Amino acid sequence: MPTISQPFRLASLPKISSLNNYASQANLLQVADTLAPSANYINVGISGSAISQYITNPTPKLVYNLPIPSTNIVKAFDQADSGNNEVLCYALQANKTFSLHCLEKPICKAPVADSNFGDTFASNKLSLAEEPISVKVLGVQKCIVLVLRSGLVQLYDFSLTLQHSFDISYKDVQFVQHFTNESGQSFVFILSDIKGGKVSFKLLEIDQVQSPPVVKELSSVILEDFPIKDSQIFYQFGKIYRLHNSKIDVYTLPYFQHSHTISLPFLSPKSETSFKPISQNRALLTADNKLYLLDLLHQAVLSSRELTHIKTFQLLCTAVVPGNLTANNETLAIGVSTKHGSNPTSALDIVNIDVGTGTLKDSMGRGFSVPVSTHNHLQSVLEDYSAPETKEFNYDQILKELKKAKGSIQKFDTLFFQKLKIKREHYTDSDRFINDREFLQDVTALIFQNFESDYPKALPYLLTHPLFPKPQTQDILLKLKAHPRLFKQAIVTCPNLSLDELLQELFTVMNDELCLDLSLRILQDFTKDTIKDAIKRKSKLEVNNFVNFVMNDSIDEDRIKNKPRLFQLLSLVLDSVGLLSLTDDTLAKICDYINLQLHTVKQNVELFNLLEDTSSRSTVGPNQNDASITNETSIPLYSVEKLEL
Repeated sequence: MPTISQPFRLASLPKISSLNNYASQANLLQVADTLAPSANYINVGISGSAISQYITNPTPKLVYNLPIPSTNIVKAFDQADSGNNEVLCYALQANKTFSLHCLEKPICKAPVADSNFGDTFASNKLSLAEEPISVKVLGVQKCIVLVLRSGLVQLYDFSLTLQHSFDISYKDVQFVQHFTNESGQSFVFILSDIKGGKVSFKLLEIDQVQSPPVVKELSSVILEDFPIKDSQIFYQFGKIYRLHNSKIDVYTLPYFQHSHTISLPFLSPKSETSFKPISQNRALLTADNKLYLLDLLHQAVLSSRELTHIKTFQLLCTAVVPGNLTANNETLAIGVSTKHGSNPTSALDIVNIDVGTGTLKDSMGRGFSVPVSTHNHLQSVLEDYSAPETKEFNYDQILKELKKAKGSIQKFDTLFFQKLKIKREHYTDSDRFINDREFLQDVTALIFQNFESDYPKALPYLLTHPLFPKPQTQDILLKLKAHPRLFKQAIVTCPNLSLDELLQELFTVMNDELCLDLSLRILQDFTKDTIKDAIKRKSKLEVNNFVNFVMNDSIDEDRIKNKPRLFQLLSLVLDSVGLLSLTDDTLAKICDYINLQLHTVKQNVELFNLLEDTSSRSTVGPNQNDASITNETSIPLYSVEKLEL
């Protein structure tokens, strides 16, 4: 279930006036873009103080600290592992002079003592002629990507020797975002402010095939009417989200095309806001001292929390997770909080978050629209008052008009959506007043009785309504099988579908996408025992197609993510029908698949033992600084899941 936990303290910030000013403090704190849900180390550049590294478990603690002058501002900071060392690269500003720093130090394997912050292996410094905006360390390629305000993209090695330079031809860079695709290719897009309310968008690729890497331009677009200085922007899974005023504009790559706009009626334009990605189609938003977990696909507030003991909370960095039905949906975010009072103090806080599964179920009844109360408030008995306006519908009259329009799909849809004041083609929180079960039953029956070859848009809407009449769900998948869009809609959102009908379609459908949807719906709505009993009651089941579907290798992302759940359902099916019901080819395919997985596990164990032996040999030498500091790496757990046949 989506939740936002109470923040806990990571560290208090120094009592520097600029760090305690909520209007500017977020720009003075730079968190390395290495935050992950399982990460135990957090790297932070604190302007006027230090480059610091903290651990979070078992208790938050400072384990590495590199002081910087109190007059210096950390403009950019990043960290990455490279071999047995970790590389920290940061850019500083002192008045009107700028510099780039790169240092290497041993990777922290265990918490060190308070008096020992680790040894620096190598440290380099380079003076810069222009203001730095972004620093990115590519540990594998041993490369540093630096973006300057003037529009120069420069690549350095760890000794800060210039390897490559690329000019994007536009100055006044305002926003830089690095990201990688599934193949591990590195990309960066840059937004530069142009006079007249225009913005230049550049999408670049860092070509890692060549040595040293080079920068290539992929696309360039000029955006009109785009006040970037008043916007908060982030990239997430191929989309770019821009928060300005009380709206979110969504764009798609590679050409920065505007997709749609999302309104946030609950957000005040005067609030001090921050906006960061947290999961697929989900974002974390703060407004003053309130935190919101938003579903940007279904436009819902999944969870919210007000921090009454502080004045503001601003996000610095978040650990993005997929957030689906099978993956671990718990993650974290780090932010800076400022307390009330004449002498405000600030601190770095961590928030634990459960992002949910991203399904419509999580968003039901939590839409963005500001709820309007329909209840009569208590009034004085001595005063006359008028009852507040309520949303009431004359269902009988609406049904009569719909019966007259049964011959025209367009007229039927117009009456249905206008009379019930429905604004979208799917159920939203604003439609919660449409709650007459008999009316919904009559309208659904009217649609199925009078439309066969083509259905009105009212039917897809009704399939998403949580009060869809249960009597109409009988054989509904069979009725809609000739209409692929409605068939899939019913599988995913229609409530009260019978298990027998879902199983019947699961074992007969030939489409992999529908087979996946049916599998997930069955596992989501029914228990294991119920599923097994239902399968046993059926006679002459043909399950070979389903077995082949689960066994087939696929590059589809949803298939890969839900592979464990598919095998869970496959185990229930085989327990119910027995092996004798399978063909020889299917049995052979199962055996081959199991042997392949066992071979893979055996190979991984051998590689791990080889790696462990190599690591143990490399740790024995004269350069060991402290015998109490362990260099053991965490051992990944391997397990073999056995299928009960």
